[in-house]
Amino acid sequence: MYIEASNMIYGQKAQLISRLLRKTFGHQCLIFFYHMYGSGTGLLNVYLKKHGAKKETLIWRRRGEQSISWLRGLIEYTCDKSHQIIFEAMRGISIRSDIAIDDISFQRGPCKEMEETTLQSSGYSADFNEIEY
Repeated sequence: MYIEASNMIYGQKAQLISRLLRKTFGHQCLIFFYHMYGSGTGLLNVYLKKHGAKKETLIWRRRGEQSISWLRGLIEYTCDKSHQIIFEAMRGISIRSDIAIDDISFQRGPCKEMEETTLQSSGYSADFNEIEY
């Protein structure tokens, strides 16, 4: 998912909603890469929505510029019902507030690494992170 902030107004949102996922037996680790770089960057939220529920639950959030590099997000959760994962990007105050996510995967069991300990790459060369104005 990628939101290009130039053609959006402050506060507009884009969502990526998973198919219905089975309930978890124990911990589940959601792994993804995210990119939030630029002055005025908005919000990236991840929600869990139980099947049949009217509201979703916020399970992860990042606000503002995070890094010029792609970062890895790890979310450990459990859910006793079928559910969906919702990624939501909200445009910030600037046209330089693009947000992207990539390489989403799930692993059974707890997350083995803490996301804040090291910066991780999505596999692309650092040259691809250069921004031209």
